Amino acid sequence: MFKHGSYSSEVPTSLRGMVVAKNPVFVVGTAPINMGDITNVNRAQLITSAEEAMKYFGGTADLSFTISEVLDACLNIYNVKPIVAVNVLDPKKHKTEKTESGMATINNKVTLSDTGIILSTLKVKIASQQELLPQEKYNAYFDNAGKTVIEIIGEGIPQIDVEYSFLDPSKVTKTDIIGGIDPNTLEKQGFECIDEVFNKYSMVPGLIIAPGFSHEPEVKAIIEAKSTSINSKYGAMGIVDLPEEIQYGDAILKKKELNIVDEDLLLCYGKGKLGDKIYHLSTLAAGSMSSIDAGNDGVPYESPSNKNLKVNALVIKTSEGYKEILLDEEQQANLLNENGIVTAIRRSNGFVLWGNRTSAYQPGGSTDPKDIWIPVKRMFKFISNVIIMNTAQDVDKPMNYSRAELIQNTINVYLGGLVSAQKLLGGRIEFLREENPLGDMLEGKFKWHIYIGAVLPGESLHFILEYDPSYQEVFVQKIAS
Repeated sequence: MFKHGSYSSEVPTSLRGMVVAKNPVFVVGTAPINMGDITNVNRAQLITSAEEAMKYFGGTADLSFTISEVLDACLNIYNVKPIVAVNVLDPKKHKTEKTESGMATINNKVTLSDTGIILSTLKVKIASQQELLPQEKYNAYFDNAGKTVIEIIGEGIPQIDVEYSFLDPSKVTKTDIIGGIDPNTLEKQGFECIDEVFNKYSMVPGLIIAPGFSHEPEVKAIIEAKSTSINSKYGAMGIVDLPEEIQYGDAILKKKELNIVDEDLLLCYGKGKLGDKIYHLSTLAAGSMSSIDAGNDGVPYESPSNKNLKVNALVIKTSEGYKEILLDEEQQANLLNENGIVTAIRRSNGFVLWGNRTSAYQPGGSTDPKDIWIPVKRMFKFISNVIIMNTAQDVDKPMNYSRAELIQNTINVYLGGLVSAQKLLGGRIEFLREENPLGDMLEGKFKWHIYIGAVLPGESLHFILEYDPSYQEVFVQKIAS
């Protein structure tokens, strides 16, 4: 082509930056959607503020709903966001009908006893009469506690009868939490919605929880499965709880009975109490870990152990309600840690989470550092997610020398950055001949080997004290002179 003049063109940069996606807490549970979006069922919904929590899930006040518990802990205690939540409580089936009769009005108002009332089902009558009170004769609204207030307009009515349906989280089962694909609509339900997170929000869940349900073996299994394969390629860390009524002496046995021995799971014992509020330890652990990550630029290289949980007691459930327990650090709590169970104890720096090990760790179990240390396992998943996401653009491109070097150099620079920030002890990527046989390359398969030196927590610090008599000689010299 004939040219006459000055021209310019662009070529690809020989080194690329690495984009790191946000890693929200992902929770499947129940929410008082009667006060928010009543249609918000089996939908992965991003929450970044208290306003959005109210708009989509009915707020954070009522901890009898597990999503409200998680949103309250994350937004109001740990100040972490975003959170992605899936509500499985369906007002079409998880509801209970109720009638309240002869309710006296005080200042023309009546407060109903239940939370979760679906306003569209509300029927108001003058006491002992059959005819419904017209809707223009009263207002119905929610108070700050989530209870429904009926305010009579105009003439005074001393007593009313009320019929309504309210959301009943006790009717939600482990099957609802696990979810699947609806055979009629082909829509995702429950934990299957986790695959929507990246497609909708360009985020990869970092922690997966289902407080109130994760002690069920089937729910534990789905959390474990999703922790290893989100969108068939990304990884996360699951956090599960032992049943809330388990006594300390039965915790280790229960772990074995439930077969919770997995490097992708944290196993928690006990619940946390803050004032009158009770939280699952998995909820608090997820909030604390997210807060720690946020302070480290989103890199999960630091252990959550010995960090303040911002609660004031560890409790278990008994026949008489919740009972506070105080575990001894050196004996009781450490025995749980020795068997891959995380708990909470009171120390000089406050009430803290206690335990560095995944549930894979126990006598006779795994000893692989990448599988037994919580921060190491999380770093392996984190780095893997970052690399998979940033090399997606290279799939199906010509694998020539330039592209192979671009991939390798970009990843080496990224790992070097983590080392410089002291978030890794070391890291490198190599293309090894023995891992790339000719037959594989002729099939378009290329493999790189990445070496990671993760930072280990200083779990046991031992100081040796020895008397040095030479200092006495120094004393004599000083006095003698």
